[in-house]
Amino acid sequence: MRLVLLFLTLTLPFNPVVSGQKRTREETLKEAGRLVTEAERKFGEAHMKVRQGGDRKLIVEGERGVIESLVKAIELWREVGHERRLIAGIEELTRLYSVHGDYEPLVERLNSEADYWLKRGNSTQQIDTLYTLGIRQWQMGRAAAAIETIEHVVNMCRASGVFSIERNALEQLAMLYDKAGRAKDAESSRARAKELWAIKDPPRPPIANTFQPPTIPAQWIDLPSAPLAAEYRQVDGVNQAVLVNRSSKGIELVSFGCVMLEDNNKTRVLNGLIGLGRNHGGVGPGYYYEPFMALNGPLNRWTDEKMGCEGAAKMAVIEAHFADSTSWKADGTDWVAR
Repeated sequence: MRLVLLFLTLTLPFNPVVSGQKRTREETLKEAGRLVTEAERKFGEAHMKVRQGGDRKLIVEGERGVIESLVKAIELWREVGHERRLIAGIEELTRLYSVHGDYEPLVERLNSEADYWLKRGNSTQQIDTLYTLGIRQWQMGRAAAAIETIEHVVNMCRASGVFSIERNALEQLAMLYDKAGRAKDAESSRARAKELWAIKDPPRPPIANTFQPPTIPAQWIDLPSAPLAAEYRQVDGVNQAVLVNRSSKGIELVSFGCVMLEDNNKTRVLNGLIGLGRNHGGVGPGYYYEPFMALNGPLNRWTDEKMGCEGAAKMAVIEAHFADSTSWKADGTDWVAR
């Protein structure tokens, strides 16, 4: 069964730097992560409102907010040389540009990033960035421009010996040639790609096993009426924290969040954390989800901060959707068993 990551939402604490002081690398990374995570939190809230019947314009506005935050965060990652997040940020930014039809900013940004990697002497990343440009041009219906860009990528790959990108580019080019009615060029591209796929990639050094079994977070609370409860069970021979479906129905979607336990014994939902769904009929009674790897780990690709709730808030299941189209919500439910 497959996990579907629907949204990540959490506000990260951040202490502003005193005016006139230069931020440390750690502070800069926290600010970049805060910018994008806060925007994604708002987008997640907009998504929830639309699911509940709200105007779809909320999603568009939410994505625009993520774009604005990514533009700022990208320069912060560039400032401190965090290449992995810089690359991921450009990938997501240009994906959103393509979704919104922002062709000119997309082309300008990716060409600029390719120049950046060229100046840094990283020809492989330069080529990969231009390949992304070709893919985005194709996604936005600019077939002729995409062909021109990817042909350039193929030539660069051949000159640099970067066959891992070249073979993918050739496959993409063959498809574009087919659509353009250039059958011979398509056949030639596929033949060359086949040759390259026959070449084995150089062996990579072994990766140390750093797997840590998921545990129930210290902040976690099982609400009495919630259809799932945290337990430890043997999963693949390892004792791991899971959420067991203790209801009599199949569960198709679960949302997690931060809740406050009010003095009147009622639960108040503050915000969402992460939504996980199951395909193939969901999780039946007595079976379990495995969400704690995500809930214990970093918030997302933008930050190393661990997921959690601020102050006295607790982590809990805040919503569940059942296979019979009914649902359960935590807001206003009792947090003390009666």
